Amino acid sequence: MNAKWTRRRLLGTSAAVAAGTYLLDQQAAWAALTTSADEDGHELWLRYRQVDEPRLLASYRRAFTQVVKAGDGVLASAQAELVRGLSGLLGRSIGVVDAPTRSGAVVLGTPESSPIVRSHCPAAELEKLGPEGYVVRRARVGKVDVVLVASAGERGVLYGAFHLLRLLQTQRGVEKLNVAERPANPLRLANHWDNLDGSVERGYSGTSIFHWYDLPEIKPHYVEYARAMASVGINATVVNNVNANAEFLSSEMIEKLAPLADTLRAWGIKLQLSANFASPMVLDGLETADPFDPAVRTWWRDKATEIYTHIPDFGGFLVKANSEGQPGPVDYGRTHADGANLLAEALEPHGGIVIWRAFVWHGPETWADEAFETFQPLDGEFAANALVQIKNGPIDFQVREPAHPLFGALPRTNSMMELQVTQEYTGQSTHLCYAVPLWKEVYDFDTHGAGPGTTVASVVGGTAFDYGHSGVAGVMNFGSSTNWTGHHLAAANTHGFGRLAWNPQLSAEQIADEWVRSTFGSHRSLVTVLTGMLLHSREIYESYNSPLGAGFVQGGGDHLDPCVRCNEPWHQSDASGVGFDRTVATGTGTTGHYFPAVTSVFESLDTCPDELLLFFHHVPYTHRLRSGKTVIQHIYDSHFSGLENASRLRSLWQGLRRQVDPRRHREVLARFDRQVDHARQWRDTLVTYWFEKSRILDRRRSWVQAQFGPMWTVLHESSPAPMELTVGNATSGALSLAVAVDVPEGWTSATVDVDVPSRELVPVSVPVQPGGPPGYFLVGVRMGARKDVLVDPIEVLTTPAASRCVLALDAGTAASPLHDGYRRLTPSDAWNAEVGYGWVGTAPESRDRTGNTDALLRDFVNDNAASTLRIAVPAGAHDAYLLVGDADVRSFATYVRVDGKVVAESPFLFRNDFAWLHVPLDGGASGRSVDLELSSAPNEHWHLVALALIAQKG
Repeated sequence: MNAKWTRRRLLGTSAAVAAGTYLLDQQAAWAALTTSADEDGHELWLRYRQVDEPRLLASYRRAFTQVVKAGDGVLASAQAELVRGLSGLLGRSIGVVDAPTRSGAVVLGTPESSPIVRSHCPAAELEKLGPEGYVVRRARVGKVDVVLVASAGERGVLYGAFHLLRLLQTQRGVEKLNVAERPANPLRLANHWDNLDGSVERGYSGTSIFHWYDLPEIKPHYVEYARAMASVGINATVVNNVNANAEFLSSEMIEKLAPLADTLRAWGIKLQLSANFASPMVLDGLETADPFDPAVRTWWRDKATEIYTHIPDFGGFLVKANSEGQPGPVDYGRTHADGANLLAEALEPHGGIVIWRAFVWHGPETWADEAFETFQPLDGEFAANALVQIKNGPIDFQVREPAHPLFGALPRTNSMMELQVTQEYTGQSTHLCYAVPLWKEVYDFDTHGAGPGTTVASVVGGTAFDYGHSGVAGVMNFGSSTNWTGHHLAAANTHGFGRLAWNPQLSAEQIADEWVRSTFGSHRSLVTVLTGMLLHSREIYESYNSPLGAGFVQGGGDHLDPCVRCNEPWHQSDASGVGFDRTVATGTGTTGHYFPAVTSVFESLDTCPDELLLFFHHVPYTHRLRSGKTVIQHIYDSHFSGLENASRLRSLWQGLRRQVDPRRHREVLARFDRQVDHARQWRDTLVTYWFEKSRILDRRRSWVQAQFGPMWTVLHESSPAPMELTVGNATSGALSLAVAVDVPEGWTSATVDVDVPSRELVPVSVPVQPGGPPGYFLVGVRMGARKDVLVDPIEVLTTPAASRCVLALDAGTAASPLHDGYRRLTPSDAWNAEVGYGWVGTAPESRDRTGNTDALLRDFVNDNAASTLRIAVPAGAHDAYLLVGDADVRSFATYVRVDGKVVAESPFLFRNDFAWLHVPLDGGASGRSVDLELSSAPNEHWHLVALALIAQKG
């Protein structure tokens, strides 16, 4: 099986390349992105190409001739954007004038900044629309006709300017301009999960766009970022990870962030920060972070004052507390409200807010209930400037789940919604999955919280209850990729998040059409085809990913590959049926958290929507859906048709090659190639699993199947190793099969003959011999010449045999078991020329994760400060391979430096993920010692699991 699309190579390689750019030459890399004339996607939906329809272009040129000078700050940004956009769209230079001199002048402003606005726009109308609402309309000023873009506030003028440009980008008529809009959600927040080391948690488009170590230097792309966010109405941004590093609140970092806040402010965006609840302890050595401790309260008040001294319009804090290992008030016997109110008190004199995430869980059995049971009893106890941020569903950004029961259940607590723009569970940067239809379902969901019609949109918009603050946050998908989002088409989700946050009443069709026209042009067939692809992509992804609301069938920490077996606690599959019983009558009671009108729908098999059936009910495989199909037949059909439809998406995109520029077409086609390959893996894995569980034959098709035992395994290349698997027969008759492992190049596999009765699975042991360089490989199965083979593949880590290594080290503790033939490397091993390796300077630490039984992977050497390992390299060229990772917790990047230069680095690794780093070394004519400096981001640990030094052949 081809190894190049394993998840670690797909994600890790691109991340490592991008991270290398971040570390080695940030400014040059971004200069290359911003100066290229190619259609590389960097402009996103702000391309402003000349309108290609002659009659429309002529009418636009008559309608817009000049821009009247607007003012400073945000007004200057609006003016600059309008000049830039009109000049590009009209294909001629648009000048700036002090006053209208001819018809077609565009007047931007507020009643305070513009006498024309003051005299032609009733103050009461603008006040009703608020400081972010706007009007765009025609007016007669003296002897000339002008277009007014007016608002009560400067942000509104900016949003109105973008609205006007959007009309031209999408080729709408402007003869009768009369627009009046205001945002539905007061707070429209971009939430970045970016780390100090440049990595992005759940980021699939390279490293962070924020270059922390270069601040206060302002990069040109910060302005481009702000423009893109402002164009869809984003008015605040949290720039760092919710798993917050306390260093973001250090005095040094606050000073460095001030110029970034200035840049964002010019585009109407407030800077906010994720705060680590234990910051008083981490930064200043307090003995506690107890919210009732007077010293802690003083610390946070002083910190808020310090921040506002440097950033006067600082938006406030976002906090993840007592969740997934993060510190919080529960550590001290306090409530989440106590913790939020501590920070709210500090921010209140400055006008800031604290956003408190309601994401808490301790296991799959209670996951859907914990947030409700934790926060609903606290309703009314949060401060007036605190908000509870609620994920769209009660699990975790799945492709299908019900709306969260907390919406509408907190009438006395400011609430907002959290959506995930980055596609953590929906294909990441590999699959096309347009999320706007999913988000629309949530916005439109009727909670009945204040009676019928209390939609989620009305709750988070602040109209259902008397909220002082409310809105929506989106976990961003931006990174250092040239096109910002990795997959060109993933930018549709960024755009769609902002447009829905502004107006949840917009349809998914309207938003998709607008994005396609702005990003690729208004060619009729292109708009029709690509809009259709976007609108159907979520249901296609869902069809081969998560049947009937089962959800959470992704494996490992990266949530990309299928692992339905390891996630059985979430979907509760057994021999009799499938689904999680969350009913009041017989299950966990999740349905009872909703208001009665909703509970009655979800509680009953007769009324529960089929698309959420397995989220709320455990049913037999033979349970009949409203379609007439059984559940198991639906699972089979949806996964096979899902793969077919993924292939159809690819074909549709191929057909657009004449309407899309070559570079973007080629790059998106490569993504569809990967999606089809991965959809096949999803189909094979899930279909083989549920056939094994149910032993029910498909009414429409038949196949043979193979499944490996553990989720992944480690192979040593010194001797043949048995690969244990089961072979299944999903045909109506007995079969004789010749089974071999489909191995990567350089490996060998034996062939084993086996007889398999119909509907049975038979265990098989196939000897294989790994070879080639160490790495991660996706390994499959071959069964003779049969084409109807479904394989649940396995990831294999290979490690070099000690016998072919000049030096083979297993790093860890003095008491840990050793990998076969490897020598022990512990913190106590100081450099010794006779043994050929050892630490120079301060020794590092070590860990032994005894829960992992593999001798190589269970232990490692680590530290949060740099350490230097010296090794003796014999004469000639050699390859050093360093294994990094942690069996128990995630790992930030490990950097390897030689002579002060970064020669290798790992991507961000999730729990139980590992990566081999390759460092070529030359011992010269007579051999030499080489110092390998190991480090990570500030306050983060680097890891070294093993080292193998191998002489190059020839």
